[in-house]
Amino acid sequence: MKVTAQWIADQCGVSRGTVDRVVNGRPNVSPEVRERIQKLISEYGYKTPTQRQAARAGRGVYRIGVILPSWDAFFIRRMRDGIRTAVHNRGLNDVTVLVEELKNRSPRSYFEAIGRMEERGIDGLIVTAPDTLVMREEIDRLVASGVPVVTCDSDVCQSRRLYHIGQDMVKSGRVAAGLIAPYAEGGEILVVTGNREFAAHDLRVRGFLDRLHELRGDDVVVNVIESVEKYELTYDGVLYYAKGHPRLRGIYMANESVRGCMDALERVRPARRIHVVCHDLTPYARKYLEEGRLDFIIDQDFSAQTTRAIEVLAHTLRTGESPRRNIEYIHTSIITRELL
Repeated sequence: MKVTAQWIADQCGVSRGTVDRVVNGRPNVSPEVRERIQKLISEYGYKTPTQRQAARAGRGVYRIGVILPSWDAFFIRRMRDGIRTAVHNRGLNDVTVLVEELKNRSPRSYFEAIGRMEERGIDGLIVTAPDTLVMREEIDRLVASGVPVVTCDSDVCQSRRLYHIGQDMVKSGRVAAGLIAPYAEGGEILVVTGNREFAAHDLRVRGFLDRLHELRGDDVVVNVIESVEKYELTYDGVLYYAKGHPRLRGIYMANESVRGCMDALERVRPARRIHVVCHDLTPYARKYLEEGRLDFIIDQDFSAQTTRAIEVLAHTLRTGESPRRNIEYIHTSIITRELL
């Protein structure tokens, strides 16, 4: 049987956070509970991540965990390409990368994956996660136990994470507004985002709304819907606005469900063209751009993000030095039909 912090917590009828407080000598645990936990730790020989790190100190190989989100296969392939580049092409011979791909987006799936990573003895973690209180607490717990965390693509802003690498989301939203504003005069714009618990999605929308207001003032009505990256919700939302809002002039797809948007517009066949701006040069987005059904794609390099995250974390593990800055933005590109 493999003894984990969660197993000890289950045996004692407490949370994993309570076990962490005991093993790290922190207060706010009753004497009775502390005694039960310490008894199990002694009986089964449980070691904390910090203790396991000390035991591994002389081996000269660092284990970096990467938790891939439950996203479209296109994005996951790009992130795996970035992992391969970091390991094979950047001379990281002293790094082993352990990868877990989530099957859903629930908080529990993240915490279970993090727990499994800890039991595999990771020295650092890279994660793309929602910016929620529980995720901030989980990252802070890891950092306190000696496991530095780098966030990739979507940040967990107020956590103690070491570093963030991703697109400048506010700027990309502002770019989208600049692209769609010429078509919006006197009309309506629909913004379709994924889940605004992800900082990446929320910041894009905020950047878009701010810039569109700067350009058009109160001349344009903007509606925002969340589709949680699901085809069906995107399809239904776009269908509703395309049918019932004849002044709809443009759609900003701030999420990955571009196919749902295009299928809905194909069904409605509006009398006047509805202009669409989206993110990321996926196979579907490329096809729609080639066909002239999509106006612009705002692209980012997911592979480069993942490669850079591993490089930064590996440097910190080797040297003990924190990066000079704690955030890095990658290049943003605007792609038109002519550039394909």
